[in-house]
Amino acid sequence: MIRIKETSTESLTFTWDIFAFGAGADLDATNINLSGLTADNDFSSPDGCWFGRATNASGLVKPIMWLQTDDGAYTDVTNCMMLAAQPGTVGDGGARTITNTGTGGATATQATRIGAAPGANLKRFLVGPVECEITGVDSTPDGRTLFVGIQHPGENGTPAAPSSHWPDSQATGTAGATIRPRSAIVIITKNDGGVVGL
Repeated sequence: MIRIKETSTESLTFTWDIFAFGAGADLDATNINLSGLTADNDFSSPDGCWFGRATNASGLVKPIMWLQTDDGAYTDVTNCMMLAAQPGTVGDGGARTITNTGTGGATATQATRIGAAPGANLKRFLVGPVECEITGVDSTPDGRTLFVGIQHPGENGTPAAPSSHWPDSQATGTAGATIRPRSAIVIITKNDGGVVGL
């Protein structure tokens, strides 16, 4: 997730860094888990990004960034997910050089710019059903209702043997063996009626 900061509104130049490198929390912190992700915020394959609307508190001062994944590499740990972040500012980290090792053992280095470790400024907000993609997010102007798309749950199943029964399985935790999964929009509100994410 690259951050870019132009030097002015008519700028021909900019500075940049990377807010967070997706990785498993248990991977090498020197060359893989560069952002120091933990079990609360590790991820891979970010695919969607959206900021809270400026019409409510989630989009003001330090806007919430909603990050969605479409993952084929991390699903051995968890399903695709949506995270909430306050991504800081360009330059709050520093320069870094990483070493990559190829399958034959050869190594190569790469210089990059990395933001400060996100820590509590990046948290997993929801996890989708098996074999889905979390895609599309929007809110009402007041930020009190959030809409999140769940796409192709159970995509590896067959009509005769579905690998998911979502959303039918949500009501009771079980569903008939041949109930097919369906894409849907999840509607999220807070118990206290406040702005989602704050």
